[in-house]
Amino acid sequence: MSNCANCGSFACRQGQPEKAPDHCPMHDHEALYKETIVEYQKDEVNNIARHAAIVEAAGYRLWTRLEEIIEFAWRAGFARLGLAFCVGLRREAGQVAKILSDAGFQVESVARKTGAQPKELLGVKDAQKVRPGQFEAMCNPIAQAKILNEAKTDLNILLGLCVGHDTLFIRYARAPVTVLAVKDRVLAHNPLGAIYTEHYYAEKIAAHQRPVLETSEGTEVTQRVLEAVRQAAPGGRITCTQARQLAAKLGVRPRAIGTACNELKVKLKGCELGCF
Repeated sequence: MSNCANCGSFACRQGQPEKAPDHCPMHDHEALYKETIVEYQKDEVNNIARHAAIVEAAGYRLWTRLEEIIEFAWRAGFARLGLAFCVGLRREAGQVAKILSDAGFQVESVARKTGAQPKELLGVKDAQKVRPGQFEAMCNPIAQAKILNEAKTDLNILLGLCVGHDTLFIRYARAPVTVLAVKDRVLAHNPLGAIYTEHYYAEKIAAHQRPVLETSEGTEVTQRVLEAVRQAAPGGRITCTQARQLAAKLGVRPRAIGTACNELKVKLKGCELGCF
């Protein structure tokens, strides 16, 4: 079993495979490594790998990610670039497209909501939407990929696609794909912020356990949320303020607390809006 994430030596980096720990894949994948070397000799693959290494060295601690993409694309001979972006980053997408165009590239851009199809086509229930009761267009990464395939792009750039949507885009895209930025609405699209400030986010991240319950509305609730609500409402009642505070403490949406209350037959009282 490969366990590189917990390696203390990284003998591979030093070119000393003989010092690799027992869990290192270099011990029992000799044939696989030979196969990969053959792959790197293929013209298209070598073009990408070689220029990736050259750009890494040339811009080391000097170039931003955007600069690296520009330099890599030019050196690899990619003239037509595809930009698949989230409409939540439409302003940023416009800026990126202009920068790439000014750098001399032909840019084909496609928004994730293209097609204007309702989320219901995916089997998404109204309660599972970001804004229940309203029309919400489904994200359409497959269409984004196919449109850029038709445009015959040389390299596709992802900007802010959600988890899963980026997965589908990469699966259906014909041209090579790179990522400029990923979606993280909490951390200003800097997901590693949760790692660099682990002492702030450890408890929040630990709250995301495997879902143990899906309600009739399709909302998933973890055992941790259920137990927290149960403890907060020993008499079967909880105030609206307490519910909101509990949601903030657990790092979940207030809706999750409400769903847990419904499942546990806990009554909400003292609504701040005067609803009950």
